[in-house]
Amino acid sequence: MIYKNPPLVEAVFELFYSSNSWSPIIPGLFYNEIKNQFPNITQKQSGFGIIEGLGLKIGGGNGEMTQYKNSTNDTIIQLSGNLLTVNKLPKYNGWESYSEIIIFAIKALNSVLEINRIERMGLKTINKVDIGNHSLEQLKKYFKIYPFIPEEMDDKLNSIQMILESPISEDKEILAIQLSTLRKEQNYQAPVLFQIYVTRIKDIPDNYIDWLEQSHIILSETFEKSITTFSKERFDHE
Repeated sequence: MIYKNPPLVEAVFELFYSSNSWSPIIPGLFYNEIKNQFPNITQKQSGFGIIEGLGLKIGGGNGEMTQYKNSTNDTIIQLSGNLLTVNKLPKYNGWESYSEIIIFAIKALNSVLEINRIERMGLKTINKVDIGNHSLEQLKKYFKIYPFIPEEMDDKLNSIQMILESPISEDKEILAIQLSTLRKEQNYQAPVLFQIYVTRIKDIPDNYIDWLEQSHIILSETFEKSITTFSKERFDHE
């Protein structure tokens, strides 16, 4: 379902790869392939990485990463010696537009670098929902996923950190859901981070376009199943 006021704050595609052909000139060659659509280029030290194996285990980073931004700075391609990401910030213009950029970035990388092996691929949606106040009652109002709290305990919640993982394909593909309370910030009284992540960790299919389409369907269906009718009605208001 397409909402008028979706809670999506970022969509991320990740491609982890290995290559014997990487060199310091690759980011420049890659830039030449995409500069008409992504003219703004910067470098930064990467601060994240996903450790090999099951689950969302955060690692120590992937070294120096080059960022390529479009003219409106709402779409970012990032490249390092073992990782390509395509990050979409609001305004999200739909899956068709986003997937075209992902395919464009992968083709550009293949044109300048010989990739030995795709180690893993991932697609995630990061949502931020303001539930008014951090209580179990409010959480249930917005989500069908929430922690169990014994009845004799207070349902006020200072902090929640939940990660649920389910195999899509045994030992090959994982669906992970993260639900976390966040501190109050501008425009958010009681924000909750709601992240859905599909990752392929083994036997990467040759047809990554089919994988992208299927992963997007899984993300969309999981989102719809995880939120309440109240949330759906709220997201559908301007």
